[in-house]
Amino acid sequence: MTKASDLFIECLEAEGCEYVFGIPGEENLDFLDSLSRSKKIKLVLTRHEQGAGFMASVYGRLTGKTGVCVSTLGPGATNFTTAAAYAQLGGMPMMMITGQKPVKKSKQGRFQILDVVEMMKPITKYAVTLVAGDNIPSRIREAYRLAEEEKPGAVHIELPEDIADEQTEERPIPKSAVRRPVPESKSITHGTGKDARREIANPHHRCWR
Repeated sequence: MTKASDLFIECLEAEGCEYVFGIPGEENLDFLDSLSRSKKIKLVLTRHEQGAGFMASVYGRLTGKTGVCVSTLGPGATNFTTAAAYAQLGGMPMMMITGQKPVKKSKQGRFQILDVVEMMKPITKYAVTLVAGDNIPSRIREAYRLAEEEKPGAVHIELPEDIADEQTEERPIPKSAVRRPVPESKSITHGTGKDARREIANPHHRCWR
């Protein structure tokens, strides 16, 4: 059996995650504790969630790989929205991981609780809350796939406290190659002049507008 938060980190490692940008909070402590034992992923501590979101989105823009950021619930999660919109509109792959109060039992009533998943849906390609530790591998694999395939953009996963603390026997799902649509070569070159073909063949030449 594996702790769900440990499995979450193993899934990120399987996807090739190198950095997680973010801020600790009560509701993501299990996640951060598991992350502290990772040999492949480095936590980059930021002063504000919005900065973490922009770091993740720009990492995605520059590398083509999904940038990952983490925050706690409520007001911490809302600070991701500007970066999420930036990544979504700019075609930058990024994943936001937010904490949440236990979903199977109430610990502090409704303090700082808002529906972050519904808030994120209009500005992301995928937003989901985890309701069982066994769902972690499939949710993370789906989030990465959607974040990186055309058009790349933002995705969001909510990890409640009690789910992070569950025990599970599931294992990470192997990473699969992202397939992006490519125009057929004859369609690119048909009817174009020699100069235009040279521009297409040389990616370092100036771009055509």
